Amino acid sequence: MSLTNWYPIQFTPILKEKIWGGQQLKTFLSKTDKDLPFGESWEIADLPNGQSVVANGALKGKTLGELMSAFAKAVLGTSVVERFGEKFPLLIKYIDAADDLSVQLHPDDTLAEALHNGKGKTEMWYILKADPGAQLIIGFEGEMTPEKFDASVTNGTVNDNLQYLDVKAGDSFFISAGLIHAIGKGVVLAEIQQTSDITYRVYDYNRKQPDGTLRDLHIEHARKALNYTNPDGYILEHNPTTVGSQELKHCPFFKTDITLLDDTPYIIDRTDSFTVLMMVAGEMECSHQENTYKLRLGETLLLPADCTSVTLEGVGAKFLEVYL
Repeated sequence: MSLTNWYPIQFTPILKEKIWGGQQLKTFLSKTDKDLPFGESWEIADLPNGQSVVANGALKGKTLGELMSAFAKAVLGTSVVERFGEKFPLLIKYIDAADDLSVQLHPDDTLAEALHNGKGKTEMWYILKADPGAQLIIGFEGEMTPEKFDASVTNGTVNDNLQYLDVKAGDSFFISAGLIHAIGKGVVLAEIQQTSDITYRVYDYNRKQPDGTLRDLHIEHARKALNYTNPDGYILEHNPTTVGSQELKHCPFFKTDITLLDDTPYIIDRTDSFTVLMMVAGEMECSHQENTYKLRLGETLLLPADCTSVTLEGVGAKFLEVYL
Protein backbone atom coordinates (compact mmCIF):
# COMPACT_ATOMS: atom_id res chain seq x y z
CA MET A 1 0.00 0.00 0.00
CA SER A 2 1.44 3.35 -1.04
CA LEU A 3 0.08 6.87 -1.19
CA THR A 4 1.67 10.07 -2.45
CA ASN A 5 -1.30 12.44 -2.65
CA TRP A 6 -2.45 12.96 0.94
CA TYR A 7 -5.86 14.45 1.68
CA PRO A 8 -8.13 15.36 4.64
CA ILE A 9 -9.34 12.12 6.22
CA GLN A 10 -12.80 11.48 7.60
CA PHE A 11 -13.53 8.53 9.90
CA THR A 12 -16.69 6.64 10.77
CA PRO A 13 -17.62 7.47 14.38
CA ILE A 14 -17.38 4.62 16.92
CA LEU A 15 -20.42 4.88 19.19
CA LYS A 16 -20.19 3.54 22.74
CA GLU A 17 -23.28 2.70 24.79
CA LYS A 18 -22.95 3.84 28.41
CA ILE A 19 -25.06 3.48 31.53
CA TRP A 20 -25.08 7.29 31.71
CA GLY A 21 -25.51 7.91 27.95
CA GLY A 22 -28.44 9.63 26.26
CA GLN A 23 -29.80 10.75 22.90
CA GLN A 24 -27.74 13.90 22.18
CA LEU A 25 -25.33 12.09 19.87
CA LYS A 26 -28.40 11.38 17.74
CA THR A 27 -30.48 14.53 18.11
CA PHE A 28 -27.82 17.22 18.60
CA LEU A 29 -24.71 15.90 16.83
CA SER A 30 -26.38 13.64 14.21
CA LYS A 31 -24.06 10.68 14.80
CA THR A 32 -26.71 7.95 14.54
CA ASP A 33 -30.39 7.24 13.94
CA LYS A 34 -30.56 4.60 16.67
CA ASP A 35 -32.44 5.17 19.94
CA LEU A 36 -29.75 3.76 22.20
CA PRO A 37 -28.04 5.30 25.25
CA PHE A 38 -24.85 6.31 23.49
CA GLY A 39 -22.48 8.16 25.78
CA GLU A 40 -19.41 8.54 23.59
CA SER A 41 -18.57 8.99 19.93
CA TRP A 42 -14.96 8.07 19.36
CA GLU A 43 -14.03 10.26 16.41
CA ILE A 44 -10.36 9.30 16.03
CA ALA A 45 -9.15 6.25 17.94
CA ASP A 46 -6.19 3.89 17.74
CA LEU A 47 -6.93 1.46 20.57
CA PRO A 48 -7.61 -2.30 20.70
CA ASN A 49 -11.19 -1.62 21.82
CA GLY A 50 -11.72 1.14 19.27
CA GLN A 51 -10.16 1.36 15.81
CA SER A 52 -11.27 4.23 13.59
CA VAL A 53 -12.00 3.29 9.98
CA VAL A 54 -11.40 5.74 7.12
CA ALA A 55 -14.69 6.81 5.49
CA ASN A 56 -13.45 8.68 2.42
CA GLY A 57 -10.92 8.72 -0.43
CA ALA A 58 -8.22 6.29 -1.48
CA LEU A 59 -7.76 4.95 2.05
CA LYS A 60 -11.46 4.19 2.64
CA GLY A 61 -11.90 1.04 4.72
CA LYS A 62 -8.43 1.14 6.27
CA THR A 63 -8.12 1.34 10.04
CA LEU A 64 -6.15 4.06 11.76
CA GLY A 65 -3.83 1.35 13.08
CA GLU A 66 -3.12 0.22 9.52
CA LEU A 67 -2.35 3.82 8.54
CA MET A 68 0.06 4.09 11.44
CA SER A 69 1.84 0.86 10.46
CA ALA A 70 2.28 1.93 6.85
CA PHE A 71 2.45 5.74 6.93
CA ALA A 72 3.23 6.93 10.47
CA LYS A 73 5.57 9.77 9.44
CA ALA A 74 3.31 10.95 6.62
CA VAL A 75 0.27 11.07 8.90
CA LEU A 76 1.80 12.18 12.19
CA GLY A 77 4.88 14.11 11.10
CA THR A 78 8.47 13.04 11.68
CA SER A 79 8.92 14.96 14.93
CA VAL A 80 5.70 13.50 16.36
CA VAL A 81 6.86 9.96 15.54
CA GLU A 82 10.18 10.69 17.23
CA ARG A 83 8.40 11.76 20.42
CA PHE A 84 5.38 9.44 20.54
CA GLY A 85 6.17 6.47 18.29
CA GLU A 86 4.14 4.98 15.48
CA LYS A 87 0.76 5.10 17.20
CA PHE A 88 -1.79 7.87 16.97
CA PRO A 89 -1.11 9.75 20.22
CA LEU A 90 -4.61 11.12 20.87
CA LEU A 91 -8.14 9.87 21.39
CA ILE A 92 -10.73 12.34 20.10
CA LYS A 93 -14.31 12.10 21.40
CA TYR A 94 -17.69 13.72 21.79
CA ILE A 95 -19.50 12.84 25.04
CA ASP A 96 -23.19 13.00 25.97
CA ALA A 97 -23.81 12.78 29.71
CA ALA A 98 -27.54 12.24 30.19
CA ASP A 99 -26.73 11.13 33.73
CA ASP A 100 -23.79 11.80 36.04
CA LEU A 101 -20.56 10.04 35.15
CA SER A 102 -18.69 8.27 37.91
CA VAL A 103 -16.25 10.23 40.03
CA GLN A 104 -12.91 9.16 38.60
CA LEU A 105 -9.29 9.95 37.81
CA HIS A 106 -6.56 8.69 35.52
CA PRO A 107 -2.91 7.70 35.95
CA ASP A 108 0.06 9.53 34.47
CA ASP A 109 2.41 7.86 32.00
CA THR A 110 4.75 6.48 34.67
CA LEU A 111 2.02 4.77 36.69
CA ALA A 112 0.14 3.57 33.60
CA GLU A 113 3.29 1.97 32.25
CA ALA A 114 4.05 0.28 35.56
CA LEU A 115 0.53 -1.03 36.22
CA HIS A 116 -0.97 -1.51 32.76
CA ASN A 117 1.84 -1.36 30.20
CA GLY A 118 -0.08 1.58 28.75
CA LYS A 119 -0.23 5.34 28.49
CA GLY A 120 -1.53 7.81 31.04
CA LYS A 121 -4.49 10.02 30.46
CA THR A 122 -4.34 13.79 30.51
CA GLU A 123 -7.35 15.36 28.81
CA MET A 124 -9.29 18.53 28.15
CA TRP A 125 -12.96 19.36 27.65
CA TYR A 126 -14.84 21.95 25.60
CA ILE A 127 -18.52 22.30 26.50
CA LEU A 128 -20.84 22.23 23.48
CA LYS A 129 -24.12 22.24 25.36
CA ALA A 130 -25.18 22.39 29.01
CA ASP A 131 -28.64 22.22 30.53
CA PRO A 132 -29.54 24.88 33.11
CA GLY A 133 -27.90 23.91 36.39
CA ALA A 134 -25.48 21.45 34.76
CA GLN A 135 -22.21 20.97 36.64
CA LEU A 136 -18.80 19.38 36.44
CA ILE A 137 -16.78 17.97 39.31
CA ILE A 138 -13.15 19.09 39.22
CA GLY A 139 -10.90 18.60 42.22
CA PHE A 140 -11.65 18.79 45.92
CA GLU A 141 -13.51 21.45 47.87
CA GLY A 142 -11.17 22.40 50.69
CA GLU A 143 -8.15 20.52 51.98
CA MET A 144 -7.83 16.82 51.22
CA THR A 145 -5.40 14.35 52.78
CA PRO A 146 -4.83 10.62 52.25
CA GLU A 147 -6.43 9.93 55.62
CA LYS A 148 -9.48 12.06 54.92
CA PHE A 149 -9.85 10.48 51.47
CA ASP A 150 -9.70 6.95 52.88
CA ALA A 151 -12.32 7.82 55.50
CA SER A 152 -14.64 9.29 52.84
CA VAL A 153 -14.32 6.12 50.77
CA THR A 154 -15.12 3.96 53.78
CA ASN A 155 -18.11 6.13 54.74
CA GLY A 156 -19.39 6.56 51.19
CA THR A 157 -19.05 10.35 51.41
CA VAL A 158 -16.51 11.02 48.66
CA ASN A 159 -18.95 13.26 46.80
CA ASP A 160 -19.31 15.52 49.87
CA ASN A 161 -15.68 16.63 49.50
CA LEU A 162 -15.69 17.48 45.80
CA GLN A 163 -15.70 20.82 43.98
CA TYR A 164 -18.82 21.38 41.85
CA LEU A 165 -18.61 23.95 39.03
CA ASP A 166 -21.57 25.38 37.10
CA VAL A 167 -20.91 25.24 33.35
CA LYS A 168 -22.27 26.65 30.11
CA ALA A 169 -21.58 26.17 26.41
CA GLY A 170 -18.14 27.52 25.48
CA ASP A 171 -16.46 26.72 28.79
CA SER A 172 -13.25 24.70 28.64
CA PHE A 173 -11.24 22.74 31.21
CA PHE A 174 -7.90 20.95 31.48
CA ILE A 175 -7.96 17.67 33.40
CA SER A 176 -4.43 16.59 34.21
CA ALA A 177 -3.60 13.02 35.24
CA GLY A 178 -4.41 12.48 38.92
CA LEU A 179 -7.08 15.20 39.11
CA ILE A 180 -10.37 13.79 40.44
CA HIS A 181 -13.31 14.72 38.22
CA ALA A 182 -16.71 13.85 36.77
CA ILE A 183 -19.00 15.12 34.02
CA GLY A 184 -22.45 15.93 35.37
CA LYS A 185 -25.75 15.15 33.70
CA GLY A 186 -26.98 17.50 31.00
CA VAL A 187 -23.56 18.18 29.48
CA VAL A 188 -22.38 17.52 25.91
CA LEU A 189 -18.70 18.12 25.31
CA ALA A 190 -15.72 17.57 23.04
CA GLU A 191 -12.85 15.68 24.66
CA ILE A 192 -9.20 15.60 23.63
CA GLN A 193 -7.00 13.14 25.49
CA GLN A 194 -3.97 10.93 25.35
CA THR A 195 -4.48 7.57 23.68
CA SER A 196 -5.59 5.73 26.77
CA ASP A 197 -8.77 4.17 28.11
CA ILE A 198 -7.53 3.69 31.71
CA THR A 199 -9.98 5.02 34.29
CA TYR A 200 -9.96 4.61 38.06
CA ARG A 201 -13.54 4.82 39.32
CA VAL A 202 -13.78 6.17 42.87
CA TYR A 203 -17.52 6.71 43.40
CA ASP A 204 -20.52 5.69 41.27
CA TYR A 205 -23.61 6.67 43.29
CA ASN A 206 -24.28 2.97 44.07
CA ARG A 207 -25.72 2.82 40.56
CA LYS A 208 -26.67 -0.60 39.22
CA GLN A 209 -25.98 -1.90 35.73
CA PRO A 210 -28.75 -3.50 33.63
CA ASP A 211 -27.80 -6.91 35.06
CA GLY A 212 -28.25 -5.62 38.61
CA THR A 213 -24.57 -5.51 39.54
CA LEU A 214 -22.56 -2.50 40.68
CA ARG A 215 -19.73 -1.27 38.52
CA ASP A 216 -16.23 -1.92 39.83
CA LEU A 217 -14.38 0.72 41.81
CA HIS A 218 -10.60 1.05 41.66
CA ILE A 219 -9.69 2.54 45.03
CA GLU A 220 -6.22 0.99 45.41
CA HIS A 221 -5.08 2.22 42.02
CA ALA A 222 -6.74 5.60 42.62
CA ARG A 223 -4.73 6.14 45.81
CA LYS A 224 -1.53 5.75 43.81
CA ALA A 225 -2.62 8.20 41.12
CA LEU A 226 -4.59 10.79 43.08
CA ASN A 227 -3.49 14.41 43.31
CA TYR A 228 -4.74 15.57 46.73
CA THR A 229 -4.15 19.24 45.87
CA ASN A 230 -6.01 20.90 43.01
CA PRO A 231 -3.56 22.06 40.34
CA ASP A 232 -3.57 25.58 38.93
CA GLY A 233 -4.88 26.34 35.47
CA TYR A 234 -7.66 23.81 35.06
CA ILE A 235 -10.09 26.50 33.87
CA LEU A 236 -9.13 27.50 30.31
CA GLU A 237 -9.91 31.09 29.44
CA HIS A 238 -10.69 32.52 26.00
CA ASN A 239 -12.84 35.27 24.50
CA PRO A 240 -15.73 33.60 22.63
CA THR A 241 -16.31 36.60 20.34
CA THR A 242 -12.71 37.10 19.20
CA VAL A 243 -12.25 36.38 15.50
CA GLY A 244 -9.25 34.24 14.58
CA SER A 245 -7.27 31.71 16.58
CA GLN A 246 -6.76 31.65 20.36
CA GLU A 247 -4.73 29.23 22.43
CA LEU A 248 -6.87 27.07 24.72
CA LYS A 249 -4.24 24.67 26.05
CA HIS A 250 -0.69 23.75 25.02
CA CYS A 251 0.81 20.91 27.02
CA PRO A 252 3.30 18.10 26.31
CA PHE A 253 0.50 15.78 25.13
CA PHE A 254 -1.45 18.06 22.78
CA LYS A 255 -1.91 21.63 21.66
CA THR A 256 -5.45 22.93 21.24
CA ASP A 257 -6.49 26.28 19.80
CA ILE A 258 -10.02 27.58 19.21
CA THR A 259 -10.78 29.54 16.06
CA LEU A 260 -13.76 31.67 15.07
CA LEU A 261 -13.99 32.41 11.34
CA ASP A 262 -15.18 35.62 9.71
CA ASP A 263 -15.11 36.21 5.94
CA THR A 264 -11.32 35.77 5.81
CA PRO A 265 -10.07 32.31 4.73
CA TYR A 266 -8.05 30.46 7.38
CA ILE A 267 -5.13 28.45 6.01
CA ILE A 268 -3.49 25.45 7.68
CA ASP A 269 -0.08 24.62 6.27
CA ARG A 270 1.44 22.68 9.14
CA THR A 271 4.04 20.08 8.08
CA ASP A 272 5.63 18.98 11.36
CA SER A 273 2.42 17.57 12.87
CA PHE A 274 -0.99 16.25 11.97
CA THR A 275 -3.98 18.52 12.67
CA VAL A 276 -7.40 17.50 13.99
CA LEU A 277 -10.36 19.79 13.37
CA MET A 278 -13.40 19.47 15.65
CA MET A 279 -16.45 21.56 14.77
CA VAL A 280 -18.01 23.14 17.86
CA ALA A 281 -20.32 25.73 16.26
CA GLY A 282 -21.72 26.46 12.81
CA GLU A 283 -20.39 24.91 9.63
CA MET A 284 -17.49 25.49 7.28
CA GLU A 285 -15.89 24.31 4.06
CA CYS A 286 -12.45 22.74 4.02
CA SER A 287 -10.75 23.00 0.63
CA HIS A 288 -7.70 21.01 -0.45
CA GLN A 289 -6.54 20.90 -4.06
CA GLU A 290 -9.70 20.24 -6.09
CA ASN A 291 -11.78 18.80 -3.25
CA THR A 292 -14.11 20.46 -0.74
CA TYR A 293 -15.27 18.95 2.54
CA LYS A 294 -18.23 20.34 4.45
CA LEU A 295 -17.88 20.23 8.23
CA ARG A 296 -20.90 20.71 10.50
CA LEU A 297 -21.33 20.83 14.26
CA GLY A 298 -19.92 17.68 15.85
CA GLU A 299 -17.90 16.56 12.83
CA THR A 300 -14.17 15.87 12.86
CA LEU A 301 -11.46 15.88 10.23
CA LEU A 302 -7.84 14.68 10.31
CA LEU A 303 -5.27 16.57 8.25
CA PRO A 304 -2.15 14.39 7.89
CA ALA A 305 1.21 16.11 8.21
CA ASP A 306 1.82 15.51 4.49
CA CYS A 307 -1.54 17.14 3.60
CA THR A 308 -0.59 20.80 3.25
CA SER A 309 -2.26 24.05 2.18
CA VAL A 310 -5.77 23.44 3.51
CA THR A 311 -8.18 26.40 3.40
CA LEU A 312 -11.10 26.79 5.81
CA GLU A 313 -14.05 29.12 5.18
CA GLY A 314 -17.32 29.67 7.04
CA VAL A 315 -18.56 32.91 8.62
CA GLY A 316 -19.43 32.25 12.26
CA ALA A 317 -17.93 28.77 12.23
CA LYS A 318 -15.98 27.79 15.32
CA PHE A 319 -13.63 24.84 15.61
CA LEU A 320 -10.96 23.30 17.80
CA GLU A 321 -7.58 22.86 16.12
CA VAL A 322 -5.54 20.11 17.74
CA TYR A 323 -1.91 19.32 16.91
CA LEU A 324 1.51 18.55 18.38
